[in-house]
Amino acid sequence: MQEQRMSRRNFVKVAALTGAGAVLAACQPEVVKETVVVEKEKVVTQVVQETVIVEGESKEVTKVVEKVITATPPPLEVTAHGRVLPADAAAYADQVWIEGHAENRHLDVARDIYQANSQLHKTTEPMLRRNQDQEIVPAVAESWAPGPKAAYWDFVIRKDCKWSDGTPLTADDWVFTGRHLCNPELDTPWVWFYYPIKGIKARKNNQISEKQVGFEKVDDRTVRIYGEKASAPEIPNLMAYQAAVPVPKHKAEADPAHWADSAEGMVGNGPFRLVEWTHNVRYWWEPNEYYNGIHTPAWSAVYGVIGMSDPWRAFQNYEIYLHSGFGADVMREIRTDPKLNAMLHWYANFNTCYLALDTFNEPLSNKKLRQALAHAIDKDTLSMTLNQGTTQSAYSMLPPGFPAFRGPELQKYQNFDLELAKSLLAEAGYPEGKDANGNQVELTIVHSGRYNAIEYVIQQWQDNLGIKVNYEVVEGGVWSTRRAQHTMQIWWGCYEYDYIDPSNMLTSLWRSVGPQGSPRHNYLNPEVDALLDAAAVEQDAQTRLDLFSQAEEILVEDVAAIFMWHNYIFQIWHDFVQGIPADKNGNVVWRGLDITFYQAYLRNDVTDYVKTPTR
Repeated sequence: MQEQRMSRRNFVKVAALTGAGAVLAACQPEVVKETVVVEKEKVVTQVVQETVIVEGESKEVTKVVEKVITATPPPLEVTAHGRVLPADAAAYADQVWIEGHAENRHLDVARDIYQANSQLHKTTEPMLRRNQDQEIVPAVAESWAPGPKAAYWDFVIRKDCKWSDGTPLTADDWVFTGRHLCNPELDTPWVWFYYPIKGIKARKNNQISEKQVGFEKVDDRTVRIYGEKASAPEIPNLMAYQAAVPVPKHKAEADPAHWADSAEGMVGNGPFRLVEWTHNVRYWWEPNEYYNGIHTPAWSAVYGVIGMSDPWRAFQNYEIYLHSGFGADVMREIRTDPKLNAMLHWYANFNTCYLALDTFNEPLSNKKLRQALAHAIDKDTLSMTLNQGTTQSAYSMLPPGFPAFRGPELQKYQNFDLELAKSLLAEAGYPEGKDANGNQVELTIVHSGRYNAIEYVIQQWQDNLGIKVNYEVVEGGVWSTRRAQHTMQIWWGCYEYDYIDPSNMLTSLWRSVGPQGSPRHNYLNPEVDALLDAAAVEQDAQTRLDLFSQAEEILVEDVAAIFMWHNYIFQIWHDFVQGIPADKNGNVVWRGLDITFYQAYLRNDVTDYVKTPTR
């Protein structure tokens, strides 16, 4: 006889019928001859026959007895990818994750993560991932190993890895991806992220052929990635970034710019496939039947709401399940509501906000003036009052917890010390904020909008140093262009890590690429460049971190920028969102760049609050 599995939904139906029968027969005893499936524990009155010995003779006696029947646990649900859900999980059909999204321009994550980020975690999977402790774990690659002196790395693709249309994913796709990223005709805006890989920069500038880009097929399942320099220890960290995803050669080769312009055209390698993209309304993802990786989500579908005008109210109305990135006004509302405050989570983000200074031109080419400006800002008051404790004062580019972080040791170079600031200002030739001719020093900060933190800095410099500061507001595109052209005297910027390696936040941003300085900054120091270059090829892990530390100390002491704060990520999610493990520090947080998306599930009371959305 073929065994049949009883689903949770059918189980509830059977239990309901059983319960109804019990009500009808409440006044009569029932004969229980076999195991009874019940939803809840109950007492059953039953008639039994027993054989007893009376005066040496055996007799059959009928008795009416009560028997406790224990509730039968429902069978555990199994997802489309074979993941067994916990006993307290909602039915698989109700495991629909809801999140908000901006409207994308296209769906090609490899080309532009910011224009296609709706696909992250869902239709795409990078070469490697990070777990909740920020350790690298397999993803597309089941293993990886360096070549001699880490000049290259070999990544072995997991067996039977396929695209969402069933086509095998091979090393040919990764070779195509490397060339696609730096195709000069596509002008990928974030291609500089991949500059540690051989030939990416040169190909982007159309200086070499695509065949010279450092992605090489070893065999169908092995791709070799070469570093730009003699050694490339950071490549696994780079390939664990969410945007380091493959591009389907069989789809994209014929139309590199537009292959991923629609849900119908999108082919991915993640656990979901995009089945609907209704512009300005929603995305809808369903399981990819060909996904055989280890990061398997609980969700039976993902619903992405496009263009949500008020995410905070949407969260309160159960229209999305998680909200983060909120400002001080929402924070105050959460903190004053015991129920909401109990759902609040946070962690220190790998992010740094700073004021970049034009060190090439007067008056900021004067190092002592830059140092005076750095020592004249009370950052702690800014973080605790204006930012409502959502940030911590910064004294370095690298944030707390990041490899090579030395913030406390570097604090002396940019801490708040008003007397020292005034002394340095006088040494710079501007006592009380005036030059030798009695003219007030005048500076200009440029930003793409009005920002209270900048207003605070302006007030600090004017009150503490007697310097006049102008605030120039320009359109965002103009601001980005001027930053690339190095035509702003002072600008405010923030940078969040892409991958966990000091090269990401130091080399990529601060190493000069010519006489104009670094890609973003009017700063050039040959000693810093030399230290960063040495770190790039150093194979000993501790020596490598020491080289980065030395470079950063010079950068901070030079005041190439005034480092303002590192932010905390505050987030709130509903109680029915479960399964997120604590990291090694005991924090239970939802990190957007690790595997949390594949660990969480919805508890069985989610349907008490939300009607499960359907396509």
